[in-house]
Order: sequence, then C-alpha cells, then structure tokens
Amino acid sequence: MLLKNQDSVVDSLLLFARQWDATGAEDVVQNALVKLYELKTKPPENVVAWLFTVVRNESNDRFRKRKTRQKHDENYARSRQNWFEPDHASRLDAETVAENLQKLPLDTRQVIVAKIWGELTYEEIAEMIGSSKSAVHRKYVDGLTQLRKMVIK
Repeated sequence: MLLKNQDSVVDSLLLFARQWDATGAEDVVQNALVKLYELKTKPPENVVAWLFTVVRNESNDRFRKRKTRQKHDENYARSRQNWFEPDHASRLDAETVAENLQKLPLDTRQVIVAKIWGELTYEEIAEMIGSSKSAVHRKYVDGLTQLRKMVIK
C-alpha cells in the first residue's frame, strides 16, 4: 500500500481539485490515482505531494480548456446573425417567441430549433431524430403555424 490514511488523502485531493472545478474534481482525482497505479517506474518518494502535483496540473489544464472553449463559444455567438431582434414597432419579439416555443411539443420544438438555429437541412434533422424528411418538414411547418397563432393574437 502506497498511501497511509488513503481516505483522508483522497478527501484532501478532492478539496484541492474543487478550487478549479467543483463538478469535475472527482474525475481529476481518479485520473491522478490511475496515473499513480500505471507508473512504469518506482513510485515517487513522496506519493502525496506527487498526487497533489498531478491534480493541480490536470485541474489547470481543464480550467484553461474550459475558458478557451467558453471564449470561442462567445466569439462565435457574437459573430452570428441574431435571429430575433426586438423591434418595438413590430408585434413579434424574441422573448415572446421563446416563451411560446417552450409550449410546443418537444419533437416539434427540436425540429424548429435544429432548422432555424442549427441551420440543419430537413434530411439532417430526419436522420438525427429517426424520421422521414417529409415528416420533419410537416412538423416544421405545423410548428411554425402553431407558434404564429400563439404569438400573433
């Protein structure tokens, strides 16, 4: 056994890893323990310090990747054309449409979202949900009709 007080060491590692990501801490600690187990050479002299170093490095890597992904997502969102812009002269506004979209059945809602925001073709949507292209088209048209009735009263 390489670790004395194994439970307290794992608890300490979890607490340490949660500084970067509360939800992924268990994965980071588990990965560190697996790396220790898979070492081809002899174990480090100070196993606990080694584990803390591995947890810190992996937590930092995950944190940087998450921030980079978030930055890319934000840049992409800013570069996209807005589908709904509030126009006070118009009877249609994004918030009202979004609220009413939630009232549609899930299968209809997913077709509309995939078509408009995902910019998928009817064929791609049909493949995704396991339906025919014509059924997807019908759901899309019917969903927009229902949405129009809810929004324009």
